[in-house]
Amino acid sequence: MAFTSVQKIRFDDVDGAGIVYYPQFFHLCHKAFEDFFDASDGYSYPRLINELRRGFPTVAIESDFTAPLRYGDTASVEITLKKIGNSSVSLAYRIQQGPGSTVCFSACITTVFMDLDKHLVLPIPPALRKLFESIA
Repeated sequence: MAFTSVQKIRFDDVDGAGIVYYPQFFHLCHKAFEDFFDASDGYSYPRLINELRRGFPTVAIESDFTAPLRYGDTASVEITLKKIGNSSVSLAYRIQQGPGSTVCFSACITTVFMDLDKHLVLPIPPALRKLFESIA
């Protein structure tokens, strides 16, 4: 079952043409990623980063831009698990102009689980693995 985060497109998300500036699509994805953690029990993203000193830096991105989003639109960002490895996770993102409407952007973003202080890749713990598998 997918996780969905609904976000309003704000003035600082758009460029001079009045459409979402392409890097902002990746920012919308990351905000949805944080929302996914914050909606879980016990694994808010700030806790993961600040207290546990663990994180998921991005190591690969594939994306397609298919329709514009404009200032004032509502973006529905859907996340599903594409693949989970020992220490990496690939998530599929789909951004629509609101739930069930035109797909504007899609991406597969691969991250690795890391110790943020030692900069070492770690195995994904069972509780986090279960969390990701909940959106398969």
